[in-house]
Amino acid sequence: MIFTNLDADEFTKFEQKQPNGNFFQSTARADLRRKMGFHTYLVGVKEKSKILAAALIVERYLEAWIQIGPILDYDNLKLLDFFLTEVKHFAKSQGFYKLEIFPPVVLSTRNQDGSDIERFDRDAIFQAFAKHGFTHEGFTTEVENKANRWMFIKDLTGIKNLREAELTMNSSTRKKLHKTQRELDIHILTDKKELKEWLHALEDSDLRNGVKTRNVKYFEDLWDSFGDQAIFVEARRKDTGELVSSEVDIFHPNEMVAFVAGTVEHNKHFNGSTAIKGWNIEECLRRGYTRLNLYGMKGIFTPDNPLLFFKAGLGGYTEEYIGGFCLVLNQRKLFCNKVRRRLKLPVK
Repeated sequence: MIFTNLDADEFTKFEQKQPNGNFFQSTARADLRRKMGFHTYLVGVKEKSKILAAALIVERYLEAWIQIGPILDYDNLKLLDFFLTEVKHFAKSQGFYKLEIFPPVVLSTRNQDGSDIERFDRDAIFQAFAKHGFTHEGFTTEVENKANRWMFIKDLTGIKNLREAELTMNSSTRKKLHKTQRELDIHILTDKKELKEWLHALEDSDLRNGVKTRNVKYFEDLWDSFGDQAIFVEARRKDTGELVSSEVDIFHPNEMVAFVAGTVEHNKHFNGSTAIKGWNIEECLRRGYTRLNLYGMKGIFTPDNPLLFFKAGLGGYTEEYIGGFCLVLNQRKLFCNKVRRRLKLPVK
């Protein structure tokens, strides 16, 4: 086996055929990150001409991470050990101060109340990372910026149409969905100029949640990087045409991801997000997808987690991921750079 750089074509062909491939580990995501000012590296493991593992490494300020990757067979502990050995050497050769890895490994699946549907033994994976000096970053419950540890999944296996999907929802969600079908239209953006208004719904939601919204350039870059893999959706009032909710969805061969969404504050009562989720389901079925990833949320199974209960109303389950592993390669320089960034001084 050898650890090597991969070109974009061979990376994509491998990543998209793997069961744990995902859009975070895609060349489109690498292109978007470069537009945002990050450095990116496509690396992998080959045996002769066959690719066995692939990873998109993103780096800024000499801090690097692999988001929902690397893509490899985690039952193959020999391969995982080889990858970790070599990626550590690669990180040192690039002068990185820190490397974080967030494997696409599910630790458990949960019901709405947080009880286990299934729990998986991942001790060997924890041991593999520990052997190479990585520290586990904890069983976090908050929404993470780099890689969410909790995702909500709607399984559409065996479902033929929206009517059948409705039978898997709770009664409250069904009633809201039927109401939106009378009051709202779904609009798909076809021109980047529409993004400025589309963004208003995200800005309102982020203001409610105390989160800073990405600017319109980020979404323009996402539009360009992902092309027809990204669909920008709106729910609008039928009577006035007024914007109610917005969402961007990413279509990867393994799943559709409801990536970022928001609702205009004074139109919340129109339930635009429910309308878009109905469109999500219909579009997945039209394209032959069986996995709808409603994306990240807090891993807190109590009534004060409204996002969980909104998603759970659609029917589905939560995936708990194994979490992040961190390897500090230069503690002194990492600390100095963090201080310089807080002081808004140039970093080295």
